[in-house]
Amino acid sequence: MNCKKCGKQELSGDELAIYRKLVNRGATEFLCIDCLSDHFKCDRREIEERIKYYRESGCCTLFV
Repeated sequence: MNCKKCGKQELSGDELAIYRKLVNRGATEFLCIDCLSDHFKCDRREIEERIKYYRESGCCTLFV
């Protein structure tokens, strides 16, 4: 998968999962972490912390 905004190739599983969690569970197009943070007008670090939270909590099956 590629980022639909900047074209970054080969998005990671975490990038796909966080996009699905925050934007659209049934998404077929995705944004990379940088473009997603731009979309939400926040720092990249905040998106990375959210990924870490979901991964460690085990409460979201997208982050297995």
